[in-house]
Amino acid sequence: MTFMKTVLEKNYPIWDECLSSPFVQELKTGTLPFEKFKEYMIQDSIYIKHYARLYGAAIFCSQNLKDIQLFYSVLCFVTDSESAVRLNYLQQFGLTDDDIEQIAPLPQNQNYIDFMLKAAETRDICEILMAVLPCMLSYSYIFRRIASSPEAKASRYYDFIRDYAADEYFESCKVWSDFADRKCEALSTEGQKKMGQIFEKASLLELDFWKMAYGERP
Repeated sequence: MTFMKTVLEKNYPIWDECLSSPFVQELKTGTLPFEKFKEYMIQDSIYIKHYARLYGAAIFCSQNLKDIQLFYSVLCFVTDSESAVRLNYLQQFGLTDDDIEQIAPLPQNQNYIDFMLKAAETRDICEILMAVLPCMLSYSYIFRRIASSPEAKASRYYDFIRDYAADEYFESCKVWSDFADRKCEALSTEGQKKMGQIFEKASLLELDFWKMAYGERP
C-alpha cells in the first residue's frame, strides 16, 4: 500500500464525521439557514487567503520547475476558479474581498490558519503538502458522496456542492495524491509517520471548521 493510501485510509473516519456533521447534512438538504452559510462563506474567504499563501510558500521552496508549475496551477485554481462561486455568494451578502479583510477569523479558523502557517515556516515541501491536502481531498470525498442524492440536487446550495463533486476536481485530487506519494516515498519510516500526523491534524481541523457554524469549540 502506498504512503498516501495508508494515510487516506486512516483519515476517512474523520472525513465521515465531517460528512455527518449538521452543517454538511443541512447543506445537502438545503435546510441550512442562510445566515450560517453566510458565516461559513465569510470564514472560508478568510481561510482561502492563507491557504493560497501556503501554495505561494511551496512555490518559493520548490527546487525544480515541474513542482513550481504544479503548485502554481493550484494557486491559480484557488484564487480564480474556486473563487467564482464564493464571490457570487459574497455579492449576495453585499460583501467583497476588501470587506473580508476587516473581519477577524473565528477561533476554529484561526487555529487552522496558524497550523498551516507553521507548516510553511518549515520550508519543507512534504510538511506543506500534508497541511494543505486534507482540505482539497476531503472536500472531494465529502461532496461526491452527497452530490448524487435527489436532496442535494434540489438544494439551494447545489452550485456550491456541484463544484467540489465534479469529476475534474476529483481527477485533480488524484494528481495531488500521486504527487504527495512521490515526494514522501523517500522519507524514513519516522519521517512518513510525522507526515501522517500532520495530515491527521489538518483533517481534525477540517472537522472543527465544519462544526464552527454551530458554535462547537475545538
